[in-house]
Amino acid sequence: MNDDASSHIVTKTVEIVKVLGNRRVRQEDIVVKEAICTIAVNGTRVANLACTPSDIESLAVGYLLSERIIDSYSDILALLVKEDECIVEVEISGKIETADRIATIVSGRRSTGQSEDGPFHAQNVTSKLTVSSSSLVVIVKDFQKASELFRSTGGVHSAAICKPDGIIFFKDDIGRHNAVDKVLGMCSIKGISTEDKILLLTGRVSSDILLKATPRGMPILVSQSAPTHLAIRLASESGTTLVGFARGEAMNIYSHDWRIRT
Repeated sequence: MNDDASSHIVTKTVEIVKVLGNRRVRQEDIVVKEAICTIAVNGTRVANLACTPSDIESLAVGYLLSERIIDSYSDILALLVKEDECIVEVEISGKIETADRIATIVSGRRSTGQSEDGPFHAQNVTSKLTVSSSSLVVIVKDFQKASELFRSTGGVHSAAICKPDGIIFFKDDIGRHNAVDKVLGMCSIKGISTEDKILLLTGRVSSDILLKATPRGMPILVSQSAPTHLAIRLASESGTTLVGFARGEAMNIYSHDWRIRT
């Protein structure tokens, strides 16, 4: 396996043996890179995230928001990105309890913002935003076309922040949690309100994904995949419109369907 010349390139070329019926063909294939991004806060490492090594500033900010380490981007006094080492060093205004936080976290991580034993509570979402189902169909189609990395590797999840008329930010990562953190982090960095936006993603909507969106006041969460029963319950309780299996002209609305106009 050969490294690409630039650290900004997020794919690698590998040699594989492809089986076609009773034939074996040796050929090259493109796979997505995986790296460990270290996030340090006030000089203390708080996480090693298995991720796609791109947009690591927005990943770090989104992670700190999701883990309730910061409340907003304004809590950050200084931020240094060391791209070649995949390290983000952050200085914040408050203190952090890190005794049980430092760990290597796989790409399919759960949020540590909630305890293992619960209870799970989602913040109330009060936005009156609505969107037509026909507009969502167009947005999802554009979303499916947006990821060149998925088309070349098939190895990433994607997430996007959208307005009812289109996509604002789009990010890829090997982990669905990381992809969501990247777009939420970018909104925080850019000072863009999420209370009138739609979160769109490719992966399964579990409770921890939903709990990333509700503190940001996001009213509509749309996935091409399935939600879990706990995510549906939390969406119903919090006032979040949760849409799953958004593919082609079809979609399933699991909660607060009034926001999706037909």
